[in-house]
Amino acid sequence: MATTPDPKSTPYTTSSALNPPSLLPRQFTSIILIILLYTSATPFTPITWLLTPTATFHLSGTYLFDRLFSGLALFASFYFQYRIASLRSASAVPVSLPLGTTTTQVRNGRLETVSSSSMDLFLYKTSDYWHFALAEAGVLVLAEFSGSENLRRVLVTLTVAGLWLMGWAATPRSTKDWMWEQAKAYLFVLVLDELRAAGWGLFAGGHGMAGGARRRRH
Repeated sequence: MATTPDPKSTPYTTSSALNPPSLLPRQFTSIILIILLYTSATPFTPITWLLTPTATFHLSGTYLFDRLFSGLALFASFYFQYRIASLRSASAVPVSLPLGTTTTQVRNGRLETVSSSSMDLFLYKTSDYWHFALAEAGVLVLAEFSGSENLRRVLVTLTVAGLWLMGWAATPRSTKDWMWEQAKAYLFVLVLDELRAAGWGLFAGGHGMAGGARRRRH
């Protein structure tokens, strides 16, 4: 005789499992946060902020590194923002800070490269998403409307770093590998463009610019 399974002993009969909440509200909120982050972050030049902290001391070369890496860091944080919002309701992601070298391990039948030394920070649960989202929105509003440029830089940099920490942990290895391949292609194009610009600047300085003045771009 067939028996009816005991609901208490069956892990698939809970209401949250049978009727998972929609991801659309979180994903829509993440898009609003992306817009707010872009608004408060631009211009995003953290390397220049770090190396030339005052208006009276400039190193023009820092703009090169900002052009190569800062845009990638910012737009990757946009993806991580959306990725975090798209985690399923039952997901829990351990967020850690890599400290050492990497090693190769077999996970789920696949060979993966993992950090051999890291510091555990906290366990992110998707049920806490709205707390993080409201906190991020408050930080970004403060950064945009505080009127302090130094405060804007600090808050934006911390927000991007936080998204990287959480988003990197929440993103599958295959997606991260794909992102890295696209980033290398993007950097290759930018480096070629900078080589062309540097060569043309030298040519223009010797033949078309009075006194060989350097062309500055800000």
